[in-house]
Amino acid sequence: MELNVTFDFDNDTYRHRMNGAFSVLHCHHYLCLTTRMAIQLKSMGGIDILKSTAEDTLLPLLQDYVTQNNIKDPEARLQVGVSYYAIMGMGKMNAVRNEKGGTVQLLRSHIDQGWLKKWGRTEGHVNYFTCGYISAMYAVAEGRPPGSFSVQELKSIVSGNKISYFEVIRKTI
Repeated sequence: MELNVTFDFDNDTYRHRMNGAFSVLHCHHYLCLTTRMAIQLKSMGGIDILKSTAEDTLLPLLQDYVTQNNIKDPEARLQVGVSYYAIMGMGKMNAVRNEKGGTVQLLRSHIDQGWLKKWGRTEGHVNYFTCGYISAMYAVAEGRPPGSFSVQELKSIVSGNKISYFEVIRKTI
């Protein structure tokens, strides 16, 4: 889906905006180091904090877009999230809704590529930011509040798979 996204830069404050919302251009160093810290602080809730922060930050951006563009169809709303992920330089994904929630295939991943360059292959998963993003994407698609979906990465590029694969489960709230 092609989105109508406007990028601008404020020369006085040196801040970037995407459709009027302040944004930071991605950086594999930042995201990989943030992810590594979340993993190191797992016992203190680091991974859950990274997931929920990504969801809480990105849900309003996606919601604003579908509201401003009067997008009502859940499938089209889901594709807005897919397209924004690519526009932000985070990677390329395919998303499908089903009776439980859905599935996402990550065909290309900025986070995985950065991790591989910095530290090489690793067992396990590192796309916790993406899990939060996917939660936001599905919440917007179905008109649900933050925290409505549980997302788990089941396969990961960083651990040697060709794609990363996520399962999305709708919570009963």
